Amino acid sequence: MSLHVAIVGHVAGADVAGLLDPGQGAVPTGYTGAPLMGVLVRELLQLGHRVTAITTDSALPLGSAPVRLTGPRFEYVVAAARRRAWRPNRVEAEPGGWRLGRAVDAFALERQAVRDAVQAAAPDVVHAHWTYEFALGSLDAGLPTLLTCHDAPAAVLRHTRSVYRAVRYVMAREVFRRGRYFTAVSPYLAEALQSYTTHGIGVVPNPVAAGVMDRRRVRPAPISRRVAMVFNGWDDLKNPRLGLQACAAFAVVEPAAEFHLFGHGFGPGQEADQWVTAQGLAGRFVFHGPCPHARLLEQVAQMDVLLHPALEESFGVVLAEAMGMGLNVVAGRHSGAVPWVLGPRPGDARAPGILVDVRSVPAIVDGLTQAFGPGYGERSALGVQRVAANFSAASVAQAYAAHYASLLAGTQAGLPARAAAGH
Repeated sequence: MSLHVAIVGHVAGADVAGLLDPGQGAVPTGYTGAPLMGVLVRELLQLGHRVTAITTDSALPLGSAPVRLTGPRFEYVVAAARRRAWRPNRVEAEPGGWRLGRAVDAFALERQAVRDAVQAAAPDVVHAHWTYEFALGSLDAGLPTLLTCHDAPAAVLRHTRSVYRAVRYVMAREVFRRGRYFTAVSPYLAEALQSYTTHGIGVVPNPVAAGVMDRRRVRPAPISRRVAMVFNGWDDLKNPRLGLQACAAFAVVEPAAEFHLFGHGFGPGQEADQWVTAQGLAGRFVFHGPCPHARLLEQVAQMDVLLHPALEESFGVVLAEAMGMGLNVVAGRHSGAVPWVLGPRPGDARAPGILVDVRSVPAIVDGLTQAFGPGYGERSALGVQRVAANFSAASVAQAYAAHYASLLAGTQAGLPARAAAGH
């Protein structure tokens, strides 16, 4: 059954530009940071569906009409969003016009823009990602909506205490109060969120990009000592400071080790670089900073081990990407979904990764030592196999297509969400 699906959420222009017809002008930046959204869009198109991707962009002039670009069976809709969370935002399209900060009114302007874009698209089914403004705007549109949860709002608030995160938490609770059809990207996340709703929460993992599968290979034990860390921002939840301290400590026993750092805040002169300098940490640190997803995969494929010191992950697509390309992974034993992503028996000697206490520098150093030690090739093979079997884009898109069909059947029959979703 071919459907018109609206994918609503963090969709970057760079991740879907290849799907658009030429000659339509510049492609907006969109909402960056989630390449998996472009992967899902592409795979749904491959399955024969029509897709409208709806997102926001704070670089667009406030008050301007949404940008609409098209390609074969595809439309990319980008609405303007406010840049500032608390301070007033100038409305460029209205001389003298101003709007409150987006957090002051709980993203009301952005929610309205999403609602209007969804209603204008008039899809068969709406698939909204993250339980915040994109989900609320989608629910406001009044169409059959599948809500995919990518984080645990309470965990985010616990690790990043701020009024802004408190506002986001309240928004998420409203999504769970109003929504009926849910999926989460891991069993850990589904269990963490189940108390928020009386409806069932299915599990569909995040997909890995085709660039991962193209680079999959089982690796022998490396001679080099190249460690990658990939972060989406310099924040406590990702635990970068202990990770950097552990790298410096590992460099004492492995002086030839190189530490390659990717993501916002990890470029030359940015927060991580400044912090390493201020702490006087020694080691061969290379600050790459943010880069396009295709380039990131190319760079990570040249590494030997991924170190991921995050305190909590609802999935952790970078883990799956690294495993899929044959790298060994060192990550947190108690970091949410991490043990599940690494394998069904993460404590087993045959697991594709090394699980450690990421709150302990010595434990992380020991994990890096183990990763480069005996069993590297076997762990590489297990990781490649696990990703191919569980996280391929095709299998994820097919799972979502099944949820769309169940959702529509349940909506048309008036069934409760638990029955319609097969729970």
